[in-house]
Amino acid sequence: MATANPRESNIGTQTPFKIISSELHFRSDGAQFWWNTTGRMLARLLQGAKYTATEQYRELFFYALWVVPELGPAPNTSGKPNAWPSVWSPSGTPIEFSWDFGIVGDEPMVRYSFEPIGKQAGTDEDPLNSHAAGDWSDRVHRQGMVPNLDLSWYRHFTAHLLPPTDTKRVQTGEGMVVEEITPKAGTGVAIDVEASGPVMKVYLFPGLRALELGISNLEVVERAIRSLPPDELAALQVEPLLSYLHEATARWGMETGIVCIDCLKPGDARIKIYVRAPYTTLDWLTDAITLGGRMDLSEYAEAVQDLKYLWQAFLGCGSHVVPADAPGRARPGFYFTVGRGKPASPKMYLSPGYYVKSDAEVIRRLRGFYTSRTTGCEKLRVVEEFAAALKDTYGDWLEQSGSGTIFYVGAAMTKKHGLRVVTYHDPSVIDTKRQHLL
Repeated sequence: MATANPRESNIGTQTPFKIISSELHFRSDGAQFWWNTTGRMLARLLQGAKYTATEQYRELFFYALWVVPELGPAPNTSGKPNAWPSVWSPSGTPIEFSWDFGIVGDEPMVRYSFEPIGKQAGTDEDPLNSHAAGDWSDRVHRQGMVPNLDLSWYRHFTAHLLPPTDTKRVQTGEGMVVEEITPKAGTGVAIDVEASGPVMKVYLFPGLRALELGISNLEVVERAIRSLPPDELAALQVEPLLSYLHEATARWGMETGIVCIDCLKPGDARIKIYVRAPYTTLDWLTDAITLGGRMDLSEYAEAVQDLKYLWQAFLGCGSHVVPADAPGRARPGFYFTVGRGKPASPKMYLSPGYYVKSDAEVIRRLRGFYTSRTTGCEKLRVVEEFAAALKDTYGDWLEQSGSGTIFYVGAAMTKKHGLRVVTYHDPSVIDTKRQHLL
């Protein structure tokens, strides 16, 4: 007799989203707008990823009650944001969703990250939207809404990476706050939708602090890490990574853009440092994943080959050097994770929109990748579930040139199961004019 998939559920036509929507009505028109649009998208992804009905209810209630009210006013009738112009996604929508295809034997996982929008964001009282993420995190912590939430590293890194909360926009100069979707300053929150409940991370952007101090982003990040308590710093084993980052900055013109930290107690938390460089060569890929030869990847032979295949599937047709006038997202990058007692681990990310004409083509290339790999057959089903979820949400838009809903593809190497691939996509509910990668 076949064993039931623990995530399979028979919830009929009355889906958790429909049932919640029939009972839950927001006092704010903005919150109602975000629930009707992005809530529906999250629900479809959870359903496609085979979350049980119980898991869907739990995550959708959390999203409705704790995230939706933080996304700010609805866009105006011309499709422009009414308040703070979020840089969290290419369209200006203050939230992104991601789909982790998992490894062999795993079901996919859904994640999302968002920028909380304060009521005074962009005004003289809060010119850089400096307060919303901290206020939200404190409320979630007080209410015990996220299991094992610990904000000690959050407070440490915000103090070292972000400008003072009274920093004025005029001090940064025109155009210095935002560069595409890599802002010079700010905070975003990420939620992993795991079986045990939501897991929280925060993203911090050190650019304005670097400008304030007259040093590089990397130097700001390094100072923040080195200012941790001595026992926590020693446990991270971060020296090989920091050495490589300085080396790669000189060799590849690498830029450091984002720091992500787990909101867990320091012994369990990890730090992620995001970088990118204007090269699409396999030499850049190989240098990054080996930390300039500091890492032995002999146990990752299959994953390395898979990663090279995926890299070339999207970047192989482009120039080896990204043109200087190309959008910053055209530069492929990596993020490096460090945690207590573990060596640094690299993960690749690239933005397909500069190299691939449509979202449908991105899906076709992912399908081709899994078809070609020895461990990929099982994941073809997951690709089709992902494609169906996007098709239900966006319809024929996926085939349009420059659709750009999938704006990042990432991959992490595993020892025995090849690659863990993740896609990141823009809900695109703000109908602004799209340029470059959109």
